[in-house]
Amino acid sequence: MHYVANLKTDSMAEPAAMGRLEKRKLERRMRIYGVAMDLFRTQGFERTTVNQIAEAADIVPATFFNHFQSKSALLGQMTTEALGFLELMLEDEFSAAESTRERLTGFAARAAEQIAESRDLARYVLLELVRSESEPGQPPSYVARVHEPVAAMLREGQAQGDVRRDRDAAFLAEMVVGNLNAAITNWLADPDYPIELRLRQAAEFAWEAISSRLPTGQEAEEEAPPLQAASGPQNE
Repeated sequence: MHYVANLKTDSMAEPAAMGRLEKRKLERRMRIYGVAMDLFRTQGFERTTVNQIAEAADIVPATFFNHFQSKSALLGQMTTEALGFLELMLEDEFSAAESTRERLTGFAARAAEQIAESRDLARYVLLELVRSESEPGQPPSYVARVHEPVAAMLREGQAQGDVRRDRDAAFLAEMVVGNLNAAITNWLADPDYPIELRLRQAAEFAWEAISSRLPTGQEAEEEAPPLQAASGPQNE
């Protein structure tokens, strides 16, 4: 997951003015974070111990706990970055293509690629995100963060004429995001679920539902003249 290595959150970013002690503390925290991410990615979250993280970061375990309360707390930091990365990915993909279909399928394809790079770690990050930030009876926080950008993209698609206009863009966004999230939910429940393939398929399926153009087969069916009712034997 490139975002873990390349993206700094506000809590991890270096302030403009920082004393030497604070700077060293931040550098140590970032080193712990970086080696933990590498270990999570290569050997899995469950199989990685605090002692292994401490050894890789060249610190004693007690120093780890000075920066993170637990291994799960460190994972929680990754969930914060995941949300920030998700919003950046939406912005990048929606601005990189002109058609609504390319934007939607491009976002799903990129999400699938990110997951494929570090499948186990990505799943644990999402599981932690659902566990820590979801309210009872409410959808996960990442669903709400995705909905409005998708709705804005669909409104633009309606203005361009490639998205159906018989439904409000906010409703269509609900259906699109719900469709993608269904694939994510299935993957969280079953680690062997083919999420990379299903995300791409879900995006194509969602596009067929929101497109202003009917599928080819349906167009042909509607253009065909109605069948005449069968008549009985005719007398000659």
